[in-house]
Amino acid sequence: MTSRFAKRLLFGSSLIGLLALGLWLDVWREERGGRPLGGPLLVVVFALPAVNELLRILAAAGMPAPRGLLLGASALLLLGKTHLEFHAVEPRDAWFFALLAAVLVAVAASLLRDRDLGSGARRTGASVLVLVVVGLLSTMIDIAHDWGTPVLFALVMTAKAGDSGAYLVGRSLGRTRLIEHVSPRKTVEGAAGGLVASLLVGLWLLGEHGGGRWNTAEILCVSAVVNLAGQVGDLFESLWKRAAGVKDSGRLLPEFGGALDIVDSLFLAMPAAWALLTALADRAA
Repeated sequence: MTSRFAKRLLFGSSLIGLLALGLWLDVWREERGGRPLGGPLLVVVFALPAVNELLRILAAAGMPAPRGLLLGASALLLLGKTHLEFHAVEPRDAWFFALLAAVLVAVAASLLRDRDLGSGARRTGASVLVLVVVGLLSTMIDIAHDWGTPVLFALVMTAKAGDSGAYLVGRSLGRTRLIEHVSPRKTVEGAAGGLVASLLVGLWLLGEHGGGRWNTAEILCVSAVVNLAGQVGDLFESLWKRAAGVKDSGRLLPEFGGALDIVDSLFLAMPAAWALLTALADRAA
């Protein structure tokens, strides 16, 4: 076992322990009639450093954006949705979109002050991308409140199992490059191994924490969607890093490449999972 792998294992175990702590807190609260809090707050804790790293990458790629403004806007959106969900404010979607509209107006007003139209266009594009990513990540808060933090935990672990499976299988058996110009080390064999890992972990954890709401076929479908969307998200982050000429997104979690590398497989996978679970619930009703 290499030193790097040992450190990854240590960091990974610590992160899983942190997720487990949030899971325990919300299960404890649910038993007492409370609403989820640990899971949504963990989303905020992981998302904001990732947003900061995304802003650095975009700046290095020639798309600078107002860092302080966008970090504040991201925190407002994530904490605002947490507040709406925690206090069961209805209609929650309308209130969140009102908040999102207010944030967009504030950001747009700030960007209009840029007299360099070329720079302004790039700053606008970067700002919109950051807010889209934050909005997509915020669906994890919806999952925690709609389906429970245990289901959110199961979905996150399903996505991350795909990451680990792709890494291990790709490193040992990978031969065929997947999308070499975006991520030279990713292989078709690794992608297949990641899919199998997600299916197995999803079948286990969603079956364990789903409360019998989904049958085996539905769980496998959700797990497959989580993995495939997660792989696309991972590749998108690789595209951003290559455009910026950087290998790692940041230094906060160096053994994993940065905070953005932790959530890159989630910002598309979680909204896809939330939409699919909602569709399955509507069909059952």
